Amino acid sequence: MQRYFRYSTLMILCFIFLLFAGNGEAAGKIKAEDFSYQNIALGDSEEALRAKWGEPDVQNEQVIWGIHLKTFTYGDVVVSSSAATGKIVDINLIGEKYRLRKDVHYGTTSSYLMKVYGKAPRQFLDGHTCYVYAHPEHPRTRLILNLDAENGALASARITMLPLTDEEADEMALSDDDSFVELDLKSGFIACKEIDVSDLPKNDTVRVGGYIK
Repeated sequence: MQRYFRYSTLMILCFIFLLFAGNGEAAGKIKAEDFSYQNIALGDSEEALRAKWGEPDVQNEQVIWGIHLKTFTYGDVVVSSSAATGKIVDINLIGEKYRLRKDVHYGTTSSYLMKVYGKAPRQFLDGHTCYVYAHPEHPRTRLILNLDAENGALASARITMLPLTDEEADEMALSDDDSFVELDLKSGFIACKEIDVSDLPKNDTVRVGGYIK
């Protein structure tokens, strides 16, 4: 009888352990806090960035998908803001010193990434194999985890609301969604779609059906 009781107790304890272990594996899920870094989040102002991080090591400008950006480099972290609005739209974490939630860092294995953030299909973006996670409330805001080509471990991370493809940039520029206002996409879209008329005749008179010589 005692042996049966001990065996039953052991089986119950094993069942409870497996139940909690299974829940732990299933707990991996993207969270809103994953879209900020060291108290700086997308949508914050340049003033807030300087107040919290100080003056950048390097400041520059660039254009991506027709969007004019200002970039601020702090060591191995590059923060970009929209030149039109002064709002932060991209945080790029490179190097080996960054730390994310649950100690996710350079070299973290793919299995641990999924344990923290949940499962995601591998994608190929800008020459990198990566996992892309969307913000739970703002699907156009993404966390991109770039993987090492050889071992699949985490190489770099990026938090962004910028378009990821040319097609996506066009779609966002034509959208009426006010959440894209920080990007000033419409003016960028118009600028990059302007027709080059430099080779057209300049002195000929135009009429319906052709030019008048």
